[in-house]
Amino acid sequence: MSTAFDKSLFLRELDTQWLGQSIRYFDELASTNTYLKKIPRDEIEQGMICLTNHQTKGRGQYEREWESRNGRNLTFSMAFIPPKAERFHVLTLACALAMVECFNELLTTSCAAIKWPNDVLVNDKKTAGILTETVFNGNTFDRLIIGIGLNVNQKNFSAELSGLATSLSLEMEKDLDREQLLATLMQRIEHKYALWQKQGSGLIKSINRNIVGYGQWVGLEIDDELQEDQFKLLGIGEKGQLLMLNREGGIESFSYEQVSLITH
Repeated sequence: MSTAFDKSLFLRELDTQWLGQSIRYFDELASTNTYLKKIPRDEIEQGMICLTNHQTKGRGQYEREWESRNGRNLTFSMAFIPPKAERFHVLTLACALAMVECFNELLTTSCAAIKWPNDVLVNDKKTAGILTETVFNGNTFDRLIIGIGLNVNQKNFSAELSGLATSLSLEMEKDLDREQLLATLMQRIEHKYALWQKQGSGLIKSINRNIVGYGQWVGLEIDDELQEDQFKLLGIGEKGQLLMLNREGGIESFSYEQVSLITH
């Protein structure tokens, strides 16, 4: 059963300085990321969010489709206007960390974790995905769009995802208030954005502690090719690159796009 998102209730619950204070809401939209990418520069605001009750053409990494039932989940995108496009992978993971902390608080256990580069798991099942896109005007950086698909009250998944995906409702055995949840997430993400801007090491350390496989020997797929050797996952560096220790004791750095981790 689909339920409408109450925008006015969300704004009453929202306790942020700027993130989410400007919201564009649609009952149905193809893609919230695409919407915020196409808004004219003079209309976009720092922290503007676009949310839809039913996203019909949601995308994940590598243009994979994101499955979401109408009126059951949170599908939204956030617009950020930092001075430069640098280190945006760290901000993506900071948003994932905000969700991990929020979910662990709700579930009163430490069962949520970041799956590098852009998923959040609960009890080893995918619960949220993040899609980050940069927008340039010619060669000039214009804005950063971070889209999140979060399984909140969805009870059933397609055969392909059954056993691989879950929702907060399934894990908590009750439905959640989406407006309150989004307001809480906005507050946490706004705080993480401030830490990201300061470029302190604390944020990186917190992200690393919550990445699946951190400190362990894991398998690697590089450009879809499984590597023979295992690598120890050292976490991410200051620019969001993946740092791995090889068997010879050397440290190798990998970009966001190149690598998948095999942790089981």
